[in-house]
Amino acid sequence: MFRWLNISLIQLLWLCPLSQAVIPLPTPREHYKSFKLDPSGLALLLSSARQMDPATQQALMNLAQAAGAPMSGATSQLSPPTQEKPAKPLDATEDLGGALTQKQQMLVSLKKVNWDRGRSQLLELLVHQSQVLGVIPKEWDDLWVPIVHDALLNFLDHLPEDRLLEKLVNLACLPPGSPRGEYLVQFVDKTPSLQKLGQMLARNPGVPPDLRTALQQLENSIHTMPRNELVQFIIQDVGKDLIEKHRVTFAERVLAEASVGAVIRATLVLPGTSAPQEVVCKVIKPYVLTYLPQDLAIIDELAVYFTEQHDFYEMGSTPLVPMFRDIRNALADEIKIPEEQHNLLRAREYYRNERKILVPELFPLSTPHATFMEYVSGEKISAAFPGHAEKRATMARRFSDALTFEVIFSPKAEALFHGDPHAGNVFHVLNDAQDPYRIALLDWGLCSTLDRAERLNLVQLMLGVQLGDAKRLRNNIAALLQDGLPKSPEQLRGIDGVIHQALSTRPQRSSFEVVEELLKGLIKEGHATKFNLNLFIKAQITIAGILEELDPTLKQDEYLQQRVRGLIKREFPKRLLNTLWFPAWNSRNYRSLLSNQDVLVKLFKKPRTADKKIQTPLRATMDTGLNSTSQ
Repeated sequence: MFRWLNISLIQLLWLCPLSQAVIPLPTPREHYKSFKLDPSGLALLLSSARQMDPATQQALMNLAQAAGAPMSGATSQLSPPTQEKPAKPLDATEDLGGALTQKQQMLVSLKKVNWDRGRSQLLELLVHQSQVLGVIPKEWDDLWVPIVHDALLNFLDHLPEDRLLEKLVNLACLPPGSPRGEYLVQFVDKTPSLQKLGQMLARNPGVPPDLRTALQQLENSIHTMPRNELVQFIIQDVGKDLIEKHRVTFAERVLAEASVGAVIRATLVLPGTSAPQEVVCKVIKPYVLTYLPQDLAIIDELAVYFTEQHDFYEMGSTPLVPMFRDIRNALADEIKIPEEQHNLLRAREYYRNERKILVPELFPLSTPHATFMEYVSGEKISAAFPGHAEKRATMARRFSDALTFEVIFSPKAEALFHGDPHAGNVFHVLNDAQDPYRIALLDWGLCSTLDRAERLNLVQLMLGVQLGDAKRLRNNIAALLQDGLPKSPEQLRGIDGVIHQALSTRPQRSSFEVVEELLKGLIKEGHATKFNLNLFIKAQITIAGILEELDPTLKQDEYLQQRVRGLIKREFPKRLLNTLWFPAWNSRNYRSLLSNQDVLVKLFKKPRTADKKIQTPLRATMDTGLNSTSQ
């Protein structure tokens, strides 16, 4: 049920920096049995903050109380109250005498404090009240809670002071009794790496519903950039002369904001035209240019700590170092805007003749930090047709067709695919009279291609999974490896073990999930896997979560089976000819990428599993397809 944890929580570790032994680590395991901020720890924390103003002290007390800290004896550490009434909740937008907001004043107060004595207690308070540990299901506590807990302590311990104290202010300013999802969102505020992880988990059914709903705000509903500050940055980046030359006018509010970038609507006049053109400008948020490199610099060292403490955390053969490298590279790619602009042009050309898919047009004025492109009037695909189950079901199938079926079974020699298809990057286009189900694919920062040979091998791997055929998997698993199949007998035995382990999980998992298990198993054995296949499989797991939201009755495997069945029916005349011409019997020169021999094996060979209820996509496809053509 919680199969996603094995990679998603490891990804969380990738996002957290190395401890410098300022705080005692590893944390003893008994710490987690019934954590509460004990009175002595709270007293020590508050004693460090005596010089704070009373409102800030009270906010800190409220946060500690929300985390379950007992207040008895702790209040003696506070400064004497200066007002009869308790301080009202802090408001981020309230202006104090035309100068600082209350949050800003609280930050000023906190920066005066020497936190050395109470630092460990402060970091523990932030970790536990962040509610990040609430994402982990109870049955996984023993393994993942210690790892995530100490990773977050590392992360907080190495944030610059301004960023750390801003998190403290965000949590302390929440009104008492706030939902735990609000604490989670405030904790990851202005932290691009943690926000990106939140996006990965936002549609995963294994996350508790309230936290999942909170994380969905991270897709494109973050609020950290004031409109005027964003516009000023764009004008400086593009150049005032060019802005005036193209008569650019910006909207009065920010349209959307995600972990790394923000989007604002605008109009401009293109050279040689007179009519204003509606556009959006997607720009890297100014603080991200500083914060994300800080994260990347310390991510590089995190693997060292967990490698040294490998036995304590009981991580088994989990290969953290290659995973750290992959996630670091992926995060670094987030700020490579020229590459994203190139990908956008490439994708628009790729889908030029596909009316069902819209890729925005790229306009002039784009810079290494800002992208001007066509405005798309739309909504998250997960929000399409609210209250209309049949239309949402149709949208789900259109989505699966575009990002799964049309990629694997593309008639083109090279199939392009979107590498980050979370709901904030895939829109349902509104007000399209010709096609009410049209899909817009946004944010092409992460994409790749699969050539025909790679897709053929992928289909064979899926076929091997569905048949429980270890030999077929062994014959095709080299397609997943960067350097091909090794020659070492020991390494080959290790690969056989990976195959055996992945097949043992098959009855509970979809085809893509089992292939993902193969990839993770190969990484554990120390093999470098192909980036594009890793990216495609991870994208399919994300897609499955959105399909479930759109139509809970739709199963990704079953729908793929239905679509491939149609291909096989249309291929029947050609297959019949190749049957008569026996040398072409094993040809896979079909759009379905399956030979007649594959069809025959699927029809007569039972899956090697005791669970006969498992109906896998290509098995049912081949059985039904061949039966229908022989009637």
